[in-house]
Amino acid sequence: MEQESEFNTGSLYSLAIKWRWHLIAIAIISGLAAAVFSSASFIEPKFKSTAVVYPVNIVPYSNESATEQLLQIFQSADVKSKIIEKFDLANHYAIGENSKEPNSKLILEFNDNVAINKTEFESVNIEILDKDPVKACGMVNEIINETNLKLRQLQREKSQEMYAMYAKQLEIQKNEIDTLKSQLRKLRLDNNFIDIGSQAREVTRGMVNAKGGEAERLAGKIQEVGAEYTSLNVRLDAALAYFNKIKGTYDDITGDLNKELTYTNVVTKPLVADTKSYPMRWVIVVWSMLASLFLGFIIISISEGKKKNFRQSH
Repeated sequence: MEQESEFNTGSLYSLAIKWRWHLIAIAIISGLAAAVFSSASFIEPKFKSTAVVYPVNIVPYSNESATEQLLQIFQSADVKSKIIEKFDLANHYAIGENSKEPNSKLILEFNDNVAINKTEFESVNIEILDKDPVKACGMVNEIINETNLKLRQLQREKSQEMYAMYAKQLEIQKNEIDTLKSQLRKLRLDNNFIDIGSQAREVTRGMVNAKGGEAERLAGKIQEVGAEYTSLNVRLDAALAYFNKIKGTYDDITGDLNKELTYTNVVTKPLVADTKSYPMRWVIVVWSMLASLFLGFIIISISEGKKKNFRQSH
């Protein structure tokens, strides 16, 4: 089978040796062409600015991690719109209002130059390419800033909802406490009690400064209203305890409304690049030379095969 193959290892090696100078010339010409056409004269160089951030002060709403929620805000339409507007990217990317589907083109260009991804270490990596290295760095910083502002807005909206809810609960609970206190006060006034607990103890010990009949009548009243008094007191204690619990949460929420929290911990700060990241000229040159060598060898092999077949048929 190997002997019948036209393009076995030996014949391929022989072809490479036979046409080596042609292949070398093809590779050199291809490399030179790639070097020229990948230069700044033909492909505008771009500079990269990068940041790595971790989420902080983010309370997960669902099964998503804090990093996943942070990533959603980074990639949100609101943040994109703010960056596009602040850096006038429509003009910067040379996308005119009269061009076909300008908004779609603008978003596509933005997405081509901005990469925001979650890493395996639960951080978020931000990379921006731009022909202006200062602008690339500024855009990274501003994306982080706008994300913080957006998260702060969302947190305040949530806190305001919670604030209103707990304020209403406090009002209801305060009314309940006032009602119970009023009922206890009426119970004391209606029955001429000053402190039913102390008076009950005095009657039991026989320390009331009154005649026996008066003590008996007082003891009878205490026994009569004691159960109601105790029930009201128990309910009042429970209402006060619940009020204090709600008040603690309410105070925490009130404090959160005025906090200027940050939600991103920047562990790698963006820098102004001094060398271009795109295009990678040496990669283009190497791949162009390899591709031209492969293509040239295929063409030579096919040509040699046809010649051999022609000679054998004649």
